[in-house]
Amino acid sequence: MTAPLNQVISRQKARWLKFVMHESKASATEKCLAYTIADALNCVTLDCWPSQPRLARLLGGVSVRTVQRAARGLEQLGLITIRRPDAHSAALRYAPRFPKEPRDKTVHEARQHCRGEGDTNVRESSLEILFESSSTASPSGRGRKGPVDGSFYSPLERGRVEVELADRLGRDGMQILERLGAYDDRVVERLCRAHAAGQLGDSELHAARLAAKQLLWK
Repeated sequence: MTAPLNQVISRQKARWLKFVMHESKASATEKCLAYTIADALNCVTLDCWPSQPRLARLLGGVSVRTVQRAARGLEQLGLITIRRPDAHSAALRYAPRFPKEPRDKTVHEARQHCRGEGDTNVRESSLEILFESSSTASPSGRGRKGPVDGSFYSPLERGRVEVELADRLGRDGMQILERLGAYDDRVVERLCRAHAAGQLGDSELHAARLAAKQLLWK
């Protein structure tokens, strides 16, 4: 049985936090910030967007400059990516750089592979996360196939899958997908694959709506 998307991401978060806490050179403040980022992570976009004043409060009332230094430190260590959606947005988005998933011998050998860049323990982009249901993949989604209940998802079917997704997301479902796609098309691709694999439940759909609403407000 395929695990829900939220559970897949939770496992990735746990492994990432374990690495940050026990194997990285992060400072105590940086580790606290890493925990806060993981706690707020959206399972669809694989990032979070708490304001710096809120992060300062969550870290025990430290200054915003302390938050900024800690975030830069995590980024310099290759543990997170900091992104500003556009030049007019004041909001920053924080994304963990998840370590590679160890190969599970019980899963079909044809799996998504990722680019090897630098330290493979930490350098894989969180936007290219591995899913149990995927196989060979490029970030663009071309040529990827993943077993889904005996069938295969093909990027050529994405239009049909998007229509099904939009229906599940509600009356403004297509606008939600368009907004997420404008931010990063891989988010919509991830949703399509998770939908085809039966990994989307109420919590994942709520996360998609929440992320789209935040992008509207940015």
